[in-house]
Amino acid sequence: MTVHPSAKNLAADMVRRLAKHQPRTKRPKNPGESWTRELLAARSGGLCERCGIAPAQSVHHRWKRGQGGPWSASNCVALCGDGVRGCHGFAEHNPNAAEPEGLHLRPWMTPAECRFLYRGRWVLLTDDGRVDPIGGEA
Repeated sequence: MTVHPSAKNLAADMVRRLAKHQPRTKRPKNPGESWTRELLAARSGGLCERCGIAPAQSVHHRWKRGQGGPWSASNCVALCGDGVRGCHGFAEHNPNAAEPEGLHLRPWMTPAECRFLYRGRWVLLTDDGRVDPIGGEA
């Protein structure tokens, strides 16, 4: 007795065969991510933008991406550590303490208008990667 495959099984088998032979395409990153990372690398000079001592190892979003925060140079800072250690760990695990330094922004705040404590001095971060001083030492 011959078993005839159903149309559903034939279609699934065809999809599996085609998937094996077609090259995978890279999924594009978030809009602006590559450009923002380049601006942060130039702006930070490879050092943490909070302490200025340790190497910058990660990108921190002042206004969280999950809350609608964009990939922009005014919203992102290059920090030492990761989400658990270093300045990045501090910002992630102490949002109320990080807010006065400009490391944590609430969804109703505009990153380009919120000051940031950049290596001991108050600045505004711009979308084109500049650091504009606004006051003296902290």
